[in-house]
Amino acid sequence: MHVFLVPRGGIRHEVYCESMEPDHTPRGGVAGRWLHRFQQLAAPHRAQRRDERPVGWLSRVRVGLVRGMAEWVAEQRLLWHLRHQDAAVLVYPEDLDADRAMSIVRDTLQGDADHHRFWMVIDGFAVLVFGPLFFFVPGPNLISWYFAAKTTGHWLAFQGARRGSTGVVWSLSPSAPLAAVRHALTLPPVERRLRLRAISGELGLEALATFVERTTGTS
Repeated sequence: MHVFLVPRGGIRHEVYCESMEPDHTPRGGVAGRWLHRFQQLAAPHRAQRRDERPVGWLSRVRVGLVRGMAEWVAEQRLLWHLRHQDAAVLVYPEDLDADRAMSIVRDTLQGDADHHRFWMVIDGFAVLVFGPLFFFVPGPNLISWYFAAKTTGHWLAFQGARRGSTGVVWSLSPSAPLAAVRHALTLPPVERRLRLRAISGELGLEALATFVERTTGTS
């Protein structure tokens, strides 16, 4: 598994990973079954086009939850993958000291572990509230399932972050293209976009350019 430490401008960095697997959602165990069941219940709502306005406030809430969950799932895939890793390669900008790069990654993962542990409790409490509150609504209680899926997702992400910070054996690989991302962020919008796409191609990362622009707010 290769994890990339991507510059965000200045001294800030973000960890990033792409997988060749088409579906990263965990399926095994109780947690995986919760997430998978939410996906099944959400499928009819997810199929609705974005330009179609849902009828009724409850339908609007449900569609919003499904879309928000889809985006949230995409953000957790790196941590979910780390749960099963014994070793990983950290690819970092070559203009960054190796020890500093590793320190950034460990601090980031520890922060992720704290974040997901906190929200696991909050969303777990929401399950207890919204389960009984919407028991009278016909059909699946998608709102309660949403928070149940979030709770299990936070648990999986917490496990991955904790393993990445303390259990994974990391090897380090400096990268000139990643260092070039830092300079690309200083370019005008059109030039920046073209340069980021070229860097993505050099690294073999299909979605890197989109990720950089989204996380730096330059899209």
